[in-house]
Amino acid sequence: MLSSARRPRVRTWRRTLRALALTGRAREAHPGTDDSDILHLGPGPAATALMEDRGPLAPARLLRPRQGRLGDCWVMAPMLALHETAPERLRALLTAESHGIVTVRLPGVATPLRVDRRFPVDEHGVFQYGRRDGANPGWVGALEKAIAAHLAADYAFLQRGFARFGFELLLGERVHSQLRMPSAAQIIAWRSEGRAIAASTHPFSGRVSTMAGPLPSNHVFAVVGANAHSGHVRLRNPWRPEHLLVIDARSFRRGFLSVDVTGPLR
Repeated sequence: MLSSARRPRVRTWRRTLRALALTGRAREAHPGTDDSDILHLGPGPAATALMEDRGPLAPARLLRPRQGRLGDCWVMAPMLALHETAPERLRALLTAESHGIVTVRLPGVATPLRVDRRFPVDEHGVFQYGRRDGANPGWVGALEKAIAAHLAADYAFLQRGFARFGFELLLGERVHSQLRMPSAAQIIAWRSEGRAIAASTHPFSGRVSTMAGPLPSNHVFAVVGANAHSGHVRLRNPWRPEHLLVIDARSFRRGFLSVDVTGPLR
């Protein structure tokens, strides 16, 4: 029997994600027929094919990111929180090339990632994953695809994760997590310092009612502000980023498990 010192270290999902978040290399994706360094992905778990996105990539008005039929709120909510705080950080990650190719420079990855703009669609040709709210995938789809390629060359790997790792992928720096829910005053202070904030619900959050219905379980929201007088917290859900969700302090404490806070971004 092997001693504990010689037992092989189990490569758990969390350990793998932690290793990849800041220091990992892009894994080899499905090779293209032209032998280039462009990273190609399949349609993933909630789509049937790929279709080229011919819409704008990142026009002057950077629309909010919207989560699609992929369980990657741990990436999309931090993306939304950054959009609300320092959208120029997101724009700086992408460079459009010719022939629909986009170069993505994730701050924690040494080598730029090159992806095409062929994104997953359903049988009716409707884009299924991340997109610009109310529009085509654009910069959101390209960034989501590059992250999926970096982590595991597959959209399916994005199905679960922690918001702090989403921030770390997008910023290239460590992010502070805490289990104690902040007060409205603390949220206001963080926001005044230019910090992006994400808050994660827990498995029983569906028991907490809000003006928009029960909170979704195991989901991540962007925290965008608070009311100093009433204590209410303002959030945006990456499923419906155009709507502002306002909940009271008690519901916030009951419905959320943790918050992730970046350093000052502006």
